[in-house]
Amino acid sequence: MRYYLYGGFELPRDSGRVILGDRDQRQAFWDEVEYDQLGLGDACGCYVFGIRVGGGIKPWYVGKAERQPFRKECLTLDKLTKYESAMKHVGKGTPLLYFYARTTKAKHLFSSPSTSKHRDVAYLEKLLISHALQRNRNLINIMETKLLKEMVVPGMINSPPGSLSNAAKEMQILMGY
Repeated sequence: MRYYLYGGFELPRDSGRVILGDRDQRQAFWDEVEYDQLGLGDACGCYVFGIRVGGGIKPWYVGKAERQPFRKECLTLDKLTKYESAMKHVGKGTPLLYFYARTTKAKHLFSSPSTSKHRDVAYLEKLLISHALQRNRNLINIMETKLLKEMVVPGMINSPPGSLSNAAKEMQILMGY
């Protein structure tokens, strides 16, 4: 399985709020996504909500769409509430959605959602959450974050302040992190 990354697609907003509350606004957003990459809204995979402020950008939520397509998963009322929470925390900025779309092995067509799940989608979500937590300790995700927030692996995850041991420095070089 291979994934392709698309985005960031700007979520419309009004007075700093994401305003995808009605069907027409959501349809306009998906029309823009489909214009950029036909079929993306009906694909499955993972998605990342981020906020760009100035020249920087931070992830605020990581989700997966494996049983239903992006179109039905990432703009639900629950997700919009999470995005609003992040926007209130930041105060200003541009809300963006990025999509890691899963493709078929043979022809690089977008994979369809499956009720039997795609194990690799769940794994990618955990991996993305791990990376997102390193960039933003205020990540909105609750599931899959408790262990990552508590775990300390010097030089890799939640390194304590101060200098690293020689072994930790060598391991960073060896493993490339």
